[in-house]
Amino acid sequence: MMDETLTCHQVSSLARENERDSYRLSWGTENLDNIALSSSPLHSGRSSPCRDHGDHSSFLVSFMVDARGGAMRGCRHNGLRIIIPPKKCSAPTRVTCRLVKRHRLATMPPMMEGEGLASRLIEVGPSGAQFLGPVIVEIPHFASLRGKERELVILRSETGESWKEHQCEHTPEELNRILNGMDEELDPPEELERKRLCRIITRDFPQYFAVVSRIKQDNNLIGPEGGILSSTVVPQVQAVFPEGALTKKIRVGLQAQPVNISVVRKILGNKASFSPIVTLEPRRRKFHKPITMTIPVPKSNSDPILNVFGFN
Repeated sequence: MMDETLTCHQVSSLARENERDSYRLSWGTENLDNIALSSSPLHSGRSSPCRDHGDHSSFLVSFMVDARGGAMRGCRHNGLRIIIPPKKCSAPTRVTCRLVKRHRLATMPPMMEGEGLASRLIEVGPSGAQFLGPVIVEIPHFASLRGKERELVILRSETGESWKEHQCEHTPEELNRILNGMDEELDPPEELERKRLCRIITRDFPQYFAVVSRIKQDNNLIGPEGGILSSTVVPQVQAVFPEGALTKKIRVGLQAQPVNISVVRKILGNKASFSPIVTLEPRRRKFHKPITMTIPVPKSNSDPILNVFGFN
């Protein structure tokens, strides 16, 4: 009788232990990504293993959100954050966000001279999801912007095969309206630069986002009436479009990259000096009338400042 009681007790204990293990390691639909779907959508991140670190608003790969909105941080990558304001999600939705490696993409983002990836590629989902208003995605990056000489741009891809620039300009007032009373703090641009974070404002999710570092590009819409486009990095660099140079209004971009004098000294001494490197976008564009490009003349090699090393 005692043996039967001990046996039943051991079987019951093993069953309870196996039940706990199966719940913890289950990859079924009811416990996807270690998050119980029965949890409240607003707080589903509390079921993440990140809770072991004392953070109750973090996610590994995905989290649930509904009309109440939510703000979640990625616990694998410091600085990764997704903010879904209230009333921007029409139905309960599982939002996913992960960093992906290059070999998973059919086509890498196209790069021009002086451009490069500033972070790992970001895959978000559900791909093609439309929100009822702007949502915010913040991504950490490792780019050095050198003050105002360089800038970050966002490329997006719907399928991983073709890429285009994502336009997400916004003002602080617009950001406050986007939050819609949420208890979330948004850092100003200076703080984002110090923390090396990139902020994306979007109304829909592509499949991939890419953060690209490039030389600061000044843009303006130029039409048949003509206009002037100046560089904010090197104010002496200008592009003057006379009337009739264009037949329709297009967006023109102007880049000016200063050449570091110390680098020239180390390589060539006083043998040469260089003006800024200027690029006009779009490339291979034909104008109906000649345009005027203004570029500052480099300093003379006889300038004593350039002859520090005193060799030929």
